[in-house]
Amino acid sequence: MLRRSRLSMVFLGMALPFFLGDFLVVASQAEGVKKGSVGVVDLSQQYLSGAKVTTREGLAPYTGRDAWKRLVGENRQEAYRLNFRQLGINYGDTVDFQLRQEQVLLCPQTVDFLYGQFTPTTVRYQKGSRPELEKVVARVTAGCKTEREKVLALMRFCRDLYKKREGIPFTEYIYGGTEEQLVEKGEELCECLGRLMVALCEVAGIPGRVVMHDIGGHITSEILVDGNWAYIDPRAGLYFLKEDGSFASTWDLWQNPSLLMSQSETVLADVSDRWTAAERIWKCVHLFFNPLEVNGFQNYSLADAGRYNYTQKSYKQASDDGLFVINKKYVQVIDEVFGLTGDGLQHCWDRQPLRPIELAYRNDGFSQFFYDEPPMTKQKMLDRFVNPLGGTNVGTLYWGLGPGSVFCFDTKVGQVFGAPLSEEQWKMMRLGDRRVYDNVMSLIDAGHCPLRLAVERGRELGLKVIARLEMNHEYGPASSENWMWVGFVGDFNKNHPEYRVKGSVRLDFKHKAVRDFKLAILREAAVAGADGVSMDLAVYPPFFTKPDPAIMTQFVRDVRAMLDEVGREQNRRLELHVRFRIGQAIASGLDWKTWMKQRLIDYAIPTLTSDFDIDVGEVVSLGHRTGVKVMPTLWQSLGLVDTDELPGDERQGRRRYTKPKTQGMFFAQAILCMRQGADGVQLGFPSDEWRPWMSDMADPTKIEFADKQYMVNTKHGPIRFSLEEEKRLTEKTVPLRIGDDLPGAKQAGYRVEAELVLFGNRAVEASEKLAVYVNGQGPATIGPLDKQQASDATPVTSDSDPMETQVYDQHWWRRGVQTVSVNSDWLRMGENEIRFVYTADGPPKKKSLTVKWIDLKLDYQAPKKP
Repeated sequence: MLRRSRLSMVFLGMALPFFLGDFLVVASQAEGVKKGSVGVVDLSQQYLSGAKVTTREGLAPYTGRDAWKRLVGENRQEAYRLNFRQLGINYGDTVDFQLRQEQVLLCPQTVDFLYGQFTPTTVRYQKGSRPELEKVVARVTAGCKTEREKVLALMRFCRDLYKKREGIPFTEYIYGGTEEQLVEKGEELCECLGRLMVALCEVAGIPGRVVMHDIGGHITSEILVDGNWAYIDPRAGLYFLKEDGSFASTWDLWQNPSLLMSQSETVLADVSDRWTAAERIWKCVHLFFNPLEVNGFQNYSLADAGRYNYTQKSYKQASDDGLFVINKKYVQVIDEVFGLTGDGLQHCWDRQPLRPIELAYRNDGFSQFFYDEPPMTKQKMLDRFVNPLGGTNVGTLYWGLGPGSVFCFDTKVGQVFGAPLSEEQWKMMRLGDRRVYDNVMSLIDAGHCPLRLAVERGRELGLKVIARLEMNHEYGPASSENWMWVGFVGDFNKNHPEYRVKGSVRLDFKHKAVRDFKLAILREAAVAGADGVSMDLAVYPPFFTKPDPAIMTQFVRDVRAMLDEVGREQNRRLELHVRFRIGQAIASGLDWKTWMKQRLIDYAIPTLTSDFDIDVGEVVSLGHRTGVKVMPTLWQSLGLVDTDELPGDERQGRRRYTKPKTQGMFFAQAILCMRQGADGVQLGFPSDEWRPWMSDMADPTKIEFADKQYMVNTKHGPIRFSLEEEKRLTEKTVPLRIGDDLPGAKQAGYRVEAELVLFGNRAVEASEKLAVYVNGQGPATIGPLDKQQASDATPVTSDSDPMETQVYDQHWWRRGVQTVSVNSDWLRMGENEIRFVYTADGPPKKKSLTVKWIDLKLDYQAPKKP
């Protein structure tokens, strides 16, 4: 199969079209565009200076193949040339390439002539010359009384022609043809639809012309409606109105891109059902009306059909002629011009400015009641877990409904945690578990459902409160001797072993009863006033004995329908958020891609607890196409080591610890998400671990030049160094991605010190040396520690290897910590390569050197004040 990612951008509007996303969030990144702004973009710097064109002969330098010479910017010139060559290969010497050869650039030098004398304002069509087209126009415009009504009816006709081809592989597509052939085959490509739109309007007695976006790679039309030129995109079903209600022209939109973002629902309702309006607007902002775009016009009339070649060309012929070879190069140049990467949606880190993002805070609905002595009062709950978020950058509070299949709110469908337990069973549980039950029940008995309290107070503080349900949090094994099974699993599971995934205590969603139970809990939360619900599908797979994405997608659709129903009753829209484990979800039957494409969900929340740097580029890309927001989870710790005292543990009374996460780590993860174009980040804490500095994570101005601490993803470790025979050395290489613009920091006057921190099983011995190279530069050398350093680095008292997780010592993870300064100039934004070269005079006295974690600390020294 062909790579579909950018084909519709380059005059190849394939059956799997190129989508774009949420303009209300990302459009402000386009130069000169601010929501609600009316400023005019200066396009004069994008073209060589020259006098205003006043005659048709004066258009020659701006016409056809060699018009690239009028462009400023080598990559823009190259994109123009590639565009020309590609269309020539695609269509050969036929009408659609012939028109390309006649294209005239729209620029400050030509604009007056193009909007004055260039296109005839009366049609030249001879009635009766194209009877089949006349029948189409008569049928489509029947009942239309005005030019506007006729033009929009013809646009909708062109927009929906693709439906004739639904189910036919694109490999069977035939390029080009007469207008009659375009109608018959069910045209779906932009270059032909732009021409068809102009032709049908001409038959209807309305003048038009073809519009080409040469770099963004799209063809549309401009139609003269009521004496004004109207930009009409017949493929997308898109047009734009000015404040006075008249149509906006190509030039209007290019000069005033704020018009792109001020359209009514009535206008946007015309967008083809293949896309959302948001994705098409995103595309207009970032490509077709980007100040770096090259736009042009071509006149076309059916009266001139005799001088055009309408020969068709097969998909195979175009492919054999090298269409997709040049397309690949064209896509690369487009990325360079617009600062896009990958499929044209992910941000090119060194080209896109940082922007503020949404910040969400999540609790687990259980831990906040675990530590406080009962009874929990209304005021205490709000002061501890809701009020601290007021006045911060947090916009959303995810309020947990409880630990899985028992709950911590006033539920009538399920069971409140602890309610079914006997006194004998309580003896199995932790002291904190009893506190949870007593605290929750004290609130409920006083008439204060914890969920409703959070919702009501959140609304007062301007917070969106989303009720979060852990969709499959069950605790095996199914045994009366297992305290977690006894306390944390509800009767629904306990009474129905037939509903479980084979070999597991997880519930199998193939059973309608399971889905109905979960849906009923989510409905309770919605009725209680939550602004939406979050289906947490990261907790925990499997969801099926045999993964069935169709069943789960229908379930998501059912949840969406339920929220719409409750929302209508409450006269508001309720949001659906879904959290999933990126990289594992699809195989588990969680088809998040379909949920986003069909706009079943409002927020996608990818998570991966085992990695420090979560690659969410694919999800962000799809979010831009569909308008679904993407909000990755930043986990509260670096591991899943439980810090509770566990009943039945042989070390009863001792806590288990993990490597703590620092402020610098959170800032590093936040800026990585910003660089990837995420809409926000979700902080995943169990209870009340809010810190005031967390508010800064939404604001790039607060964290861009702040101290950071990055961490190599744990999947690249641990690294064991041993001597290879004869060579007497070992080399290991790991990747590390950073989001800091260090050259930019230097330009802003900051001095940045960089330090690698290695956490291992022991220090480097006197006979050993560990050299570090960053992106091929170096080395920086790690040698033996002095006595003081060794003392600071090894507070663990046990002689056991920390690789064996001696996690009952609070500082176990610090054994063997060693640091080495590296030149910050060696580092670059994005992917970095860190290479270790280990040498030794002989075998080490102790165990082989092992490095479990590798961190990079960036210390920013602020510019000196004058």
